[in-house]
Amino acid sequence: YYDAPHVFERGEIDACTAIAKQLGFGLERLRAEEDTRRLASIVDSSHDAIISKSLEGIIQTWNPGAERIFGYTAAEIVGKPITILMPPERINEEPGILARLRSGERIDHYQTIRRRKDGTLLDVSLTVSPIRDKTGRIVAASKIARDISAQKRAEEALRESERRLQE
Repeated sequence: YYDAPHVFERGEIDACTAIAKQLGFGLERLRAEEDTRRLASIVDSSHDAIISKSLEGIIQTWNPGAERIFGYTAAEIVGKPITILMPPERINEEPGILARLRSGERIDHYQTIRRRKDGTLLDVSLTVSPIRDKTGRIVAASKIARDISAQKRAEEALRESERRLQE
């Protein structure tokens, strides 16, 4: 700050430019951190299971929705294979899912059956998407699972009612 008109010298201009750049970088970092916090809050508050897994099928992250749906805490399941959630007759689905992910494909609303910690089966709708690093290389997968068991039971009850009416 100068009280009177001032002609800035090259060194002063360079110093001001450096300070402005650092301020810009700091503001951008704060904005990115806020975006990250916002996304983490969305994942944590979701009623759906939001899981990430490696391209080898190992669970990397596990949100509270996954705990509610499947019964495992994050501490119990992170580091375990995703196939722990599959009934034995469904384990053959995983290699195909992983192959599609590696090719960059997103799998939308895939209906299947999964297994809770207590062994009970539930109907789920899965959306599976590749996770890319900053160079665009696929490094992992995100999986969103929605429990559709109640919907499936309602559909079955409706079919049963229709069948009875036709008798």
